[in-house]
Amino acid sequence: MLAHHPGPSRLHGHAQAFHEATVVCGRPASHYFRSCGISALAERNGGLCTFWMGQRLALYQITNAPLVADDALAPSTDANSALFGDFMGSMPHDHPDRPAKRSAVERSLGNAKFVEQLEPAIRRHTADHLRRVAGHPVPLDDFTLSLTAYVDSMVPGVLDLTQRPLPEYLHSAEYGGVVRGFFDLASDVISNDNPQAMREFDVIVPFVRALLTDNFEALAGAPADNMIRRHFALWGIPFTRAGVAALDTARIKELGTVIVATYDTTALSLMWALGYVEDSPQVKAALTAEARGGGGTGHGCPHGDSFPSVADLAVLEAVRLGGSNPSALWRRTTAPFTLHHRGATVAVPADTMLWLDRRQANRDPSVFPEPCRFDLANIRAIARSERETVSSLLSRSRYEINSFSMVNAERNPRKCPGRLFSVRMQSVVLTELYGRYTVTTDGIDLRLRHHAAMPRPAQPGTITIHRDADPSREPNR
Repeated sequence: MLAHHPGPSRLHGHAQAFHEATVVCGRPASHYFRSCGISALAERNGGLCTFWMGQRLALYQITNAPLVADDALAPSTDANSALFGDFMGSMPHDHPDRPAKRSAVERSLGNAKFVEQLEPAIRRHTADHLRRVAGHPVPLDDFTLSLTAYVDSMVPGVLDLTQRPLPEYLHSAEYGGVVRGFFDLASDVISNDNPQAMREFDVIVPFVRALLTDNFEALAGAPADNMIRRHFALWGIPFTRAGVAALDTARIKELGTVIVATYDTTALSLMWALGYVEDSPQVKAALTAEARGGGGTGHGCPHGDSFPSVADLAVLEAVRLGGSNPSALWRRTTAPFTLHHRGATVAVPADTMLWLDRRQANRDPSVFPEPCRFDLANIRAIARSERETVSSLLSRSRYEINSFSMVNAERNPRKCPGRLFSVRMQSVVLTELYGRYTVTTDGIDLRLRHHAAMPRPAQPGTITIHRDADPSREPNR
């Protein structure tokens, strides 16, 4: 019924070759699927094919179209709860606690009005951080990570870690490795099917305890919509020192996942956005003109309720090309389902690995006019009207770009609840940066890095910013 790729081994299919390529040689999973011929086979067969991963059947997809309902899917690996504790993403579709946990994040970071209200504070704390790093070259990955972690720590109502902000932990000998590499370790376990990577993971527990203790007074006085306080309320645990000390490992890991996800994936997306903008003179010129009030939409800052600005488009296009999740991800089917493909009805059995090659799907030539290039026309092409907003482009009903989901399940119930905050924050950062500074970069290589489960540039290079001395070029506010 579907095209099938037999693989290099009659006994093991692709399992040994995939492990050698991704774990031993460190190649991104999407690269393996291209090099072995699976991707080309799917291209010739409407975007789908099958293969064997050891003794497990796998269904491979290179289009962003939903194939199955989420209730027929489990987390991608049995290690999910060990990695993330009671985090909502580790829970099955019908778990009674999942809707409330998702709502705890989505009511704030997925709410357009709430996010818009945060923008002055995001701009102010971004400006504070940029002043401190101006004038000397900084590795681009350190620049985006420190900036994002600082802003997320300081903006009221998000994390409120104002006593000891997150950048102090990033440079800690004790916690720095896991705090900087949390999702790289998790993605190595999940997307590369490498359980050995879990051995470094447990440092997240003492890190979270230290963070809560170090910032206890700030969190105790934080707004009610604070992400950390909301989780204590969900658990029915008072936010007291005794309550912090009594947290079990599963809740500690859940909270750690929420905290790290708030800054880490945004920092990675921002690194791609800066790399692509600096590699695209026309986009950089348009972004700079818009940020300084002399071009683009005519606004000196991103705006949430009209057609996306140049900054918004640049962030979304970088999310499409670079992203902040591994190049290919999978989930396991827990029940049989019926697949309709090219006029055929196919019965897909339970315990099938449902693979989405996100890097290929985000470069679908039937959707994007310049699928392999950084071009704002790619995002304009998916706009359905002049009334499109960032919120509508990121809504659960939109499947053109998969950079916020594991796979494209029907109705997208697991699409990242903080995606709107992430994109709008990056837009504000780009506007503040290019509106007030001259930006130069050096040594950036935008190919995918090997031995990195998360999609990182092969060489992040350095960034140097200098405050613009010409007052006429200051952004209009």
